[in-house]
Amino acid sequence: MANDAKKISLHVSFEQTPQQEISLLGFLFYCDGRFLQAQPVRENLLEFTLGDAAGATNAPVNPSELRVFLAPATDKRIASVKSIEALEQYKPYEPLLTPSAEGNFSILPIPSLITQFWPFCSCRVTGKVSKWFFVDGIWEDRPVCKARVHICNIDAIWYWIYKIPDYIIAKVPEVILNPKEIIKFPIPQPDPPPFATSRAALEQTKSIFRTFSEEQRQMDAISALPELSADIRQTLASGNLNRIRETIAANYAIFHPWFCLWPWWWPWFYHRRELAVVYTDAAGRFDKQVSYWCTGDKPDIYIWVEYLIGGVWTTVYEPPIPCHTFWDYACGSPINIHITDPRVAGGCCCDCPIPGDEVWVRAVGSTSISHINQASYTQAPPGQSVAYNRIGLTDAAAIYDPSFLPTAVGDFKRPFGGSPTFIVGFGNNLPNNGVYYYRWSYKKVKDAGLINVIDSYKPLQPSAGITSKGYEFTYVDSHGDTQFGSNTVKLGPFTIGANDNLYIIPTERPDMAPFSVPEANPQWTEPSYRNYSITFNSDDLKDASNMKGDGLYEFKLELFDKTGALLTNIPKTTFKVPEYSNAGFSVNAPDALLDLPSPLSTVTSGFNILIRVDNSACSADIYTVLVNHTSSSPDCCGFVSYKPGGVEQPLDLTFQAAHPNNFAVFEFLVERGTCGYVDIAGASGMVIDSADGYILGGGGVYDKSFTPAQLLGTCYNSGVGKGAFAETLSVAAMATDGTYRLTAKDNGDVAAFALEP
Repeated sequence: MANDAKKISLHVSFEQTPQQEISLLGFLFYCDGRFLQAQPVRENLLEFTLGDAAGATNAPVNPSELRVFLAPATDKRIASVKSIEALEQYKPYEPLLTPSAEGNFSILPIPSLITQFWPFCSCRVTGKVSKWFFVDGIWEDRPVCKARVHICNIDAIWYWIYKIPDYIIAKVPEVILNPKEIIKFPIPQPDPPPFATSRAALEQTKSIFRTFSEEQRQMDAISALPELSADIRQTLASGNLNRIRETIAANYAIFHPWFCLWPWWWPWFYHRRELAVVYTDAAGRFDKQVSYWCTGDKPDIYIWVEYLIGGVWTTVYEPPIPCHTFWDYACGSPINIHITDPRVAGGCCCDCPIPGDEVWVRAVGSTSISHINQASYTQAPPGQSVAYNRIGLTDAAAIYDPSFLPTAVGDFKRPFGGSPTFIVGFGNNLPNNGVYYYRWSYKKVKDAGLINVIDSYKPLQPSAGITSKGYEFTYVDSHGDTQFGSNTVKLGPFTIGANDNLYIIPTERPDMAPFSVPEANPQWTEPSYRNYSITFNSDDLKDASNMKGDGLYEFKLELFDKTGALLTNIPKTTFKVPEYSNAGFSVNAPDALLDLPSPLSTVTSGFNILIRVDNSACSADIYTVLVNHTSSSPDCCGFVSYKPGGVEQPLDLTFQAAHPNNFAVFEFLVERGTCGYVDIAGASGMVIDSADGYILGGGGVYDKSFTPAQLLGTCYNSGVGKGAFAETLSVAAMATDGTYRLTAKDNGDVAAFALEP
C-alpha cells in the first residue's frame, strides 16, 4: 500500500464476512464534495489513480482533503452517481484514511452494522391502478392503463436513525408527550361513488351550532392514536437522545400514526429508494420482480403514480409515506391503488382497432354522442310543472354532480360548456390518398332563448392553438437498461390546397407515414380508435356578427383527401356512433346526424350534431326573514320577534336561486340549532319553477310562509320559546364539458337568524 502521489491503494476487508459475496464500488471525492472518480474493488483491493483529475503532483497526498466511500454495486444505476447526496440511497460506508508510519494509507474493516444492509433479496410486487368513472349512467371502478408506477422501498430506520440530527430527535418527546397542535394532513382516499354530497352525508357533518374547545379537539385527535407504553414514555421523557433514538427504531410501527400527523418529520424518518418504474397494462395491472436490501424478513413497499397529462408526466398519486407504506409487504400480494385525480382518463384497450375506412364519432369527453338529444320537444323537470325545450341537451351525469342534480336515462336536461373534447375513432386503413384529413366546423343555429339565428359555418379553433397527439417510446440508457420517453406530433391545423384548418387523420402507429417518428417502439397515448380530435373553448363560439354567447350550435365533421379536396360523396355507412344502451358498441350514424343531399341518399358530405352551449353563472342570495310578509329588522343581536306587539305573525323565508337560462338546480336547507334540519323548510329543484311549496317570483326569488310553531318545532314551547337557525343555499350549474360539471359557475349563500317571542 505505497503512498504514491498518483495512486491510492486500499485493502478492503469486512469486520464479519458476508454470507454471500458482495461486489463493491469505491468512490473518491474532495472534502468539498467534488467528485473525482469511481473504481471497482478487485480481489479486496481498491485503487484510485489521481493524475491530473485530482490536481496531483509529486507532493504527498493529504488524506484530510479526500473522502472515500464504499457501496455495493448490485444496482447498476450506482455507476452514474456523481455526488455524495446521490450515493446516500445505496447505504455507503465512509472509512477514514489513516496514514501509517511507513507512509501508507489504510482503512478499517467494513463494520457488520453496515454490511447487514447490503445483501439484496428478490420480491415480486404486483397490483392494479383504477379509478371510479360514470359510464352510461352507472358508476364503474375502471382500470387506468399506461400509468407510470414508481415502486419504492422504505429503508430500515436502523440505518438512518443515527444520521438524524440531534435537534430533530429532541423534538419527538416534545411533540408527542406534550402536543400543542395536531396537524390534520389530508390523506387522499378513493372517491366513493357517486361522487356527490348526499343529504344523509350532510346530516352526519358537524352542525353549524355544534362547536368544541381547542382542548377537546386535541384530546379527540390524540385518542385516535396508538397508546404508548409507560416504558416508551419514560424513555422519551429521559432527555437521553441515544436512548430516544433506539426506542423510536425499536417501536417504529407504533410511531407511524404519530409521524403521519406532522409532515415535517417525514424526510427525516422515511427514506424511500426507488426499486423500479413500471407501466400499467390495459387492465390497469403492474407486476415487477424487484431487489431490496435484506435488512429484515420483508420489504416495506411504497408506491406513487404518474400519468401523462397534456404530454407531461404528472404526479397523480403520492400519499403520505407513514400511512400508505405496505410495511412488511408480503411479496406477490396485490396492491390496489385508487386514483382520484380528475385529470386521469379511463378506458383501456390493447388491441381494439376500428377496421377499414370507418369513422366512429364516439363522444364529447365521456358523454356518448348518442346521448345528446337532436329532437325539439318540451318537457318539465320531474316534480315540477314548467316545461322547456330539450334539443341539444344530454341526459348524461358528470363528475362533481351534487345529490340534488339527479340524472336519468332519457331525461335530456343539461347543456355543454367549458372546454369540450370531440373524441373520434378512425379506422386502421386511414389515412390514405382518398381520406387523409378531417375538419371540425360550427355555426350558431339559435340563441339562448332558442330564437333562430342566421349564421354560416366557421372553422372550430383548438383551445391550445394546435391539436397534438402524444406518444411514448423506449430507449436504452447508458447502463443498458430499457427506459421510457414521450413526445408529440402535430395533427393540425394545416392549410392544404384551397382549404385551411385541416387535421391529419392519425395513423394506427406513430412510426407510420406521415409521422414516421424515429424512436423505438412508439405507441400513441390515446389510440387512433379513440382519438382526441379537437378540444375547444365553447366560450369563444361566435355567430355571424362576431358576437359570443350561449345558444344552440351545429357542429360538422368533414373529410378531405390528400390534396386537401373536400369529400362530398362519402358512403353514409362510413360514419358510426355508439349504441345508445352500450357505448362500447357502434351502430351506423342515423340520418339525423348526417349531411345528406336528399332524404333517400346513400352518401353524405359530413357528420352534423346539434349541441346546446351554456356558460352562464348562477346567482344565489338569502334574504331577511319576513314577519307578516314584511321585512323584519332584527337588532344587532340577530333576534327576530315572531310576536311583535304580543300577536303571533306568520314568517316567510325567501331566497334567490337563479340562472340566466334556467340551467341550474338548487338546494335550500334550514337547520335549527343542534336539533337537525327543518324538513318542511327545505327545498330543491330546477330554478325554472316553484318547488316544495316555495313560490318562484320575479328575479328568481323563492318565498314560503310558515307559522312560528312550524319553524321552532320542539323549541316552540307554547309560543314563548326561542330558536337559532342556519340557512344554507347551494345553486349548481348543470352545464358539463362532457366529463366534469362546470363547478366554477356555481353560487351559494349562508345566513343565520334567531326567533324569539
